Amino acid sequence: MEEATGSVIRGDEHQPDVGENATPNSRSAPPRRRRKKDMTPEEWSAAMAFIQAAIDDLKVYMDMTEEDVEDEYRRAGKLHKYDPEMELKKRYARVAKKHPPPAGFVPEMDEYLELIEDEDED
Repeated sequence: MEEATGSVIRGDEHQPDVGENATPNSRSAPPRRRRKKDMTPEEWSAAMAFIQAAIDDLKVYMDMTEEDVEDEYRRAGKLHKYDPEMELKKRYARVAKKHPPPAGFVPEMDEYLELIEDEDED
């Protein structure tokens, strides 16, 4: 039996089709990320600096309480309601501004940077 996802069901196992039987599935295929061998040494260094800075920022954020984040908003003069998912994206974008990753390394980064455009104007 074949699923619409391009995999064959045999018993309880899903086995993906390969070769000429494979069908593209945009839901299961992540955006193409640049591999190490595709990067120059400078891009690799920039990627590692970005990743380390993102991890460090995430550790700080994980130690914060919701009240800490709301206090941070008040100190900055912002009246936004705390949204955990949005906050993570904004923090990720702030890290990228300080430690720019190589082009194409984070495909959705332009979307995240748009979230903090108003901060550039302040």
